[in-house]
Amino acid sequence: MGVWVIMGVLLIINMTELVTTYELRDPDIPVPMDRDKYYEEQLKVIELTGKPSRAIEIIGLLLFNRQGEIILQKRAGSKVHNPYLIDKAIGGHIKHGDSPLYTLMVETVQELRVPSIVLRNDDDFRKTYKLLQTYLDSIAVVKELDKGRWNLGRMINKKNYDIAHSVHLYVGVYGGSSRPSDSEASGILYYKLDRLKEEMNEQPNNFTHDLHFYLKKYGKEIEEFLDYIKNA
Repeated sequence: MGVWVIMGVLLIINMTELVTTYELRDPDIPVPMDRDKYYEEQLKVIELTGKPSRAIEIIGLLLFNRQGEIILQKRAGSKVHNPYLIDKAIGGHIKHGDSPLYTLMVETVQELRVPSIVLRNDDDFRKTYKLLQTYLDSIAVVKELDKGRWNLGRMINKKNYDIAHSVHLYVGVYGGSSRPSDSEASGILYYKLDRLKEEMNEQPNNFTHDLHFYLKKYGKEIEEFLDYIKNA
């Protein structure tokens, strides 16, 4: 939404946010689509057929501090998707024409007010991590973990929908303080992984489906990553 003032008259103009989507029957061709229209369409399709017909492209970041704690956000109650739930540190839609790496770097600033350096492979990450260890209180160092297309549950209007996502997933380390944007999150939380898993088992509905899915699917990779940042 944009606000313009013309000759003393305040105008509120709805601005389209184009995101990247993919038809599941033709999954390799990106299609720009208005974000709100995408969700409006997919909720109707899922309610009618029980499954999605189109995926939306997103990024996600699992962020840790140097003590091995995972940094999470509690989503604001004003959010349409997954309000009040505890989620990964960063998540966001990729605007059509933007790259996943660019989107992630923008989202880390917008959601956590933390700048980031994003590396594509293990060698570059390790070199950068060793070089910038003394600067981790002011910058996050991040690497690509995986990408894939999965149906991930989202709570929308108090109902759960399995939305198709084309995900670019990252893992990173940050040693400083952070504060959420007022519109994005109501708080930042730090968990030891063992304690987090216990709480997720005890109260699963307090956490997003994304977080459950990523921690289960990438448990081994996360443990290896934490071993490295603790011992490097």
